[in-house]
Amino acid sequence: MALGWMLGWMLWRPKPPKVETYAPEKRQSDGSLVLERKPMSDAKPAQQVPKGARVERVVQVQVQPRNATPTAGPATPGPGPGSALSELPPVTVDLSLVRMPDQSRRVIASSPDGAIVGGVDIPVEAARQARALKWAAGYEFARSNWGKSHSIVVQRDLGPLRLGGRVGRVLLTAPIGGASTGTESAISVMARF
Repeated sequence: MALGWMLGWMLWRPKPPKVETYAPEKRQSDGSLVLERKPMSDAKPAQQVPKGARVERVVQVQVQPRNATPTAGPATPGPGPGSALSELPPVTVDLSLVRMPDQSRRVIASSPDGAIVGGVDIPVEAARQARALKWAAGYEFARSNWGKSHSIVVQRDLGPLRLGGRVGRVLLTAPIGGASTGTESAISVMARF
C-alpha cells in the first residue's frame, strides 16, 4: 500500500517550474534566428510597463533591412538613374512580454531607431497551470496505552479550509485483561496557511 502511495505521488504531484539557463543563438535553415537566451534577473525593459503588469521577458532584436529604396532627393552615383541608396544600418527593436493583473500576456514594442507603426501579438497556446491537488486519501495507524486503531482517511481542500474524515477499526486492551474491538469515525476542519 505504501509503495502504491509513493508511486501515485511521483506520477501526479505538481511539477516545479523548470529553471531557464543560458543557450547560444542558432541560425535555422529558413534564415530565422533562435535568439541567444541570457537569463538576467535584473534586466529592465526599454518601454514603460502598464500599471499592475509584471515583466516576464525582455527581448532585443537587430534587423538589417534588405534593400534601401530611393528617396525624392538626388540619386546616388551608380549605374543608371535612380540607383538604390547605400545600405542602411541595422534597426534595433525592443520587446517586452508582460503578465497583466488578469494573468493574460501582452507584448510591448519600441525602437530607439524609429517609431513602431504596427504589429500583432498572437497567442497560440493557452497558458497551462499546474493541476491543483485537492483530494488526499490514505491509511492511519494509531497506538496508545489502551490499544491501537487502523483507519482510512480522506481529506479535501476547499478554499482556505481542509476538510477531513476517517473511519477505522479499534482494538482496546483493558488494564485488567481482556480486549474489545469496535469502529471509530471522526471528522476534522483545518485552516490552510
